[in-house]
Amino acid sequence: MTWRTLPRGTRFAVIGVVAAALLAAAGLTAWRVLAPAEVVSPARKPYPEPVIPAPGPIGALVSAPLILDDRIRIFAAERQVWADAPPNFKYENSALWSLRRWPAQLIGVVARGGPSPVVVSSWSDGQLVGTDPRTGETVWQATAEPLGDAYAGRRTGAATLYQPPGLFSTADAVVVAGPAHVTAYDPATGAQRWQLAAPADAACRGTDLTSAGQYLVHDTCAGTVRRVGAAGGAALPDLGSGITAVEPVSCPVGHSTCPGVRLTGPSGTEGLLLDGTAAIPSPPLSAPGTVLAGGVAVTAPDPAAVTRLDARDPRTGELRWTWQPSPGNAATPPGRLLAAGTDRVLLLAPDQTLIAVSAESGKELSRSSIQLRHEPVTPYDLSQVHTSGRYVVLVRTIPGAPATAPDSDYYLFPRPVLLTGS
Repeated sequence: MTWRTLPRGTRFAVIGVVAAALLAAAGLTAWRVLAPAEVVSPARKPYPEPVIPAPGPIGALVSAPLILDDRIRIFAAERQVWADAPPNFKYENSALWSLRRWPAQLIGVVARGGPSPVVVSSWSDGQLVGTDPRTGETVWQATAEPLGDAYAGRRTGAATLYQPPGLFSTADAVVVAGPAHVTAYDPATGAQRWQLAAPADAACRGTDLTSAGQYLVHDTCAGTVRRVGAAGGAALPDLGSGITAVEPVSCPVGHSTCPGVRLTGPSGTEGLLLDGTAAIPSPPLSAPGTVLAGGVAVTAPDPAAVTRLDARDPRTGELRWTWQPSPGNAATPPGRLLAAGTDRVLLLAPDQTLIAVSAESGKELSRSSIQLRHEPVTPYDLSQVHTSGRYVVLVRTIPGAPATAPDSDYYLFPRPVLLTGS
């Protein structure tokens, strides 16, 4: 019996069965592709040993790296956090480990190094995920207040790593500052330490930051800075009256674990050291552009064209040392005060000379050109700067390009992230 000789009803029944089977298969495929999923690709190699770079350019990357303990580089994309090594490789390398989530988007990342390291990622569905950077395994997951609904890291992921909105670290906690609450989590387990109502209404919330021992937020409506102790969530005395601007000082990454802050109010600018739960007046820190490095406040008369650096005791103002370029380096044009590391102050000259000055002694530690040989010599602006140990990351942009420009009209070169040593 052939298909044409089958009764009409039988043919329709067979067609119906086949159509239903095809529809079910298509539905199953769509579910497998579009269903919420989390894919963890753990490390298959041992945790890399630290690598200390020599001064000078290392390479150019597409993605901005967050360097952890001189061992690995952490990267961010719309739906992925991953790591590679060694940290001094000139391009991106094969991933050591990776975390992908769908359909959630990555909002921010903070990382803690040391003997119990962890990488904490915040996602648009409110999930906080703690990843062990040594293995790539997920060690905890917690439901938190969402900090955004879409990835904002652009092509490089720099903003997601270096300026994560509402996501902070302290000496012993991860702090999530959402629209309604501020919540602290244990970085090792993800357990909630404490939670309280946001100290400032969402419409009045200005710059916020953490130090090792406190969370601070500028209440723009009240003109003051609200503070919370990071250990237990207890309210601390407010800072200032009529405060119009808050500037975190020398934070290692983003606005986390900042050692100091500058407040601008009716009587001018005041510098404060953030020590434990205290906010200690620091006259040297009041000067624009002053950075904190190695326990001293380092000031340049003109931070945009540095011809001298003065290091002072941040509490007493006592002069510790003064740096000026040696006569043999007079040909180097004055540089900008770029950043402060744990033990050094960095200057970048217009001819792309990177200068590192010891925070302890004021002696010049290194002076090197960071111009890559294969790239044309061209000026650039910097949207982000990240320092970790002797590593320096510069996210280069086209001079004068607005932040709203498309990536192709904003970033300099297809590989805009310059990785160098100091």
